[in-house]
Amino acid sequence: MTTDDILLGVGLTVALAVGCQILASRLRIPALLLLLLAGFTAGALTGDIHPDQLLGPAFSPLVSVSVAIILYDAGLGLDLRHLRGATRAVVVRLMVLGVVLTWGAVVLLGPDLLGVPVAVASMIGVILVVSGPTVVGPLLEHVRPSEKARRGSNWPAGS
Repeated sequence: MTTDDILLGVGLTVALAVGCQILASRLRIPALLLLLLAGFTAGALTGDIHPDQLLGPAFSPLVSVSVAIILYDAGLGLDLRHLRGATRAVVVRLMVLGVVLTWGAVVLLGPDLLGVPVAVASMIGVILVVSGPTVVGPLLEHVRPSEKARRGSNWPAGS
């Protein structure tokens, strides 16, 4: 890749990211939705945005550091003291069962459905598990479910 290719790719990436953030704030929707759409579209329609080629050997460590920062920020936002009684029990069950079931389902189904080795399916499962809070949190902040929906009081008894 030439210097011009690298600058064009980085410039397009920054422009799309900033544009998505601005548009999302004006539309009052989670920026993640627009960022995903823009990323998939740019990757499919242009040959200019390929992070692994733009960053070379620095791509993998940069992704690792970025994920660590996102998870650290999400962890700072967690405050389990706000959860009391039944709500706390439900959240704990969701966390434990959600992690085990999500990871386990991907490990068991990934090789057959995606045609990947078990080790790769395991990594995909881990990525899906850890990205959950960072994706779901902003969506719930935007949706702001009613108290009835948060308590689950419309579910049949024993569910």
